[in-house]
Amino acid sequence: MGHLNHADKSLKQRVARLKGQVLALERALDGGQADCLDVLTQAAAVRGAAQGLMVQLMAHHLRAHVAAPEDAGQRDSGAEEMTAVLARYLK
Repeated sequence: MGHLNHADKSLKQRVARLKGQVLALERALDGGQADCLDVLTQAAAVRGAAQGLMVQLMAHHLRAHVAAPEDAGQRDSGAEEMTAVLARYLK
């Protein structure tokens, strides 16, 4: 996905948000004082941040490798790649 090297800042912002959520979860677990519900809520926030990132990455892939290419072979290849990613993601 070479096109991601030039992607908008929102991808990096999503990664930074995810990193912050994971660090907050780690701090909650390390402290030993966190309420169980707070830890569960933080874990749900991590999952949401990861899912948001994944959706954005998949959208970039679909636009660049499935919708845009003039070459039908490249579109087919991009669609097959996306199918494989979805199969792993939805397990």
